[in-house]
Amino acid sequence: MVDIIKDIFLNGNFRYRLKILKELEIVNPDGNIPKYPVLILTCMDPRIDVHRIFQLNPGDVFVLRNAGNLYTQDTLRAILLTIYQHNIQYIIILGHLDCVMTKLKMLELKKKVPYEFFPPRSREGLDLFSEVKDFFKPFMDELRNVKQQVEYLKRLSVHKQELTIIGMLYDVETGWVFEYERFKEFDHIEDFRKQFDITLRDKNFQFIDFVESIENEIVSNEETRKNFSQSVKHDEVEIIYEENMEKEMNIVANQNLKTETDKIIKTQIILPKIQFPKIHFPRVKIYMPKISRKKSIN
Repeated sequence: MVDIIKDIFLNGNFRYRLKILKELEIVNPDGNIPKYPVLILTCMDPRIDVHRIFQLNPGDVFVLRNAGNLYTQDTLRAILLTIYQHNIQYIIILGHLDCVMTKLKMLELKKKVPYEFFPPRSREGLDLFSEVKDFFKPFMDELRNVKQQVEYLKRLSVHKQELTIIGMLYDVETGWVFEYERFKEFDHIEDFRKQFDITLRDKNFQFIDFVESIENEIVSNEETRKNFSQSVKHDEVEIIYEENMEKEMNIVANQNLKTETDKIIKTQIILPKIQFPKIHFPRVKIYMPKISRKKSIN
């Protein structure tokens, strides 16, 4: 089983390396790290992929993860480093719906986890159940949890006034990210769920506006290309156009990358043999001249 797991991840690394060779992935981002002065504190839930959700590249932002995107003493250590070492100006608390921290069964944890892993009791009379609960910090409401973490972190802005704390809520089923303004008026997650259809409708309207703006950008870029073609030589335009088409084809090729990488065996890439089709020219006769040789006379 260990070998299977290892092969899965190593083969994934082969695919990643193939993307790098095809310039579909970036390894060494240019400029300072991070590109944006942003730290995202989110949950360790494997469904939360910050770079995919926000379409970011490696090196764009700092990402800090733990169970339930909680402000803890250890996260404070990392947060202070990013603020004072890398001049972070924005912290995003990215919570999510259907969080496992709302479903923890403390009695089962109490039985399974060895007592020696818990810190010493901070006060007398604290029973083991309460100590386990205090250690794992479960919560019942994802929305209230995000709001609480935002309030906790706002204390940092007292010492760093240019620091802005932002709350967001991610829906693992739809892929939508809801900004703080859309749920800050709700006291509980149930209130948010009751208004979810209305909130979703507003997000769809936003999405339509976004798609229209993208279409306008495409049209504008096409007009720019046409105007540019009138002022330069035809051959130069064709070269530029072909380069853009090649980039677009590379993006499309990314979608079919799995099919290509299935041909990888261990560290070798097997290239298919190229067969050139026979070319037939209809109604064309090719005459081969006859070469006559004179017999030599002895």
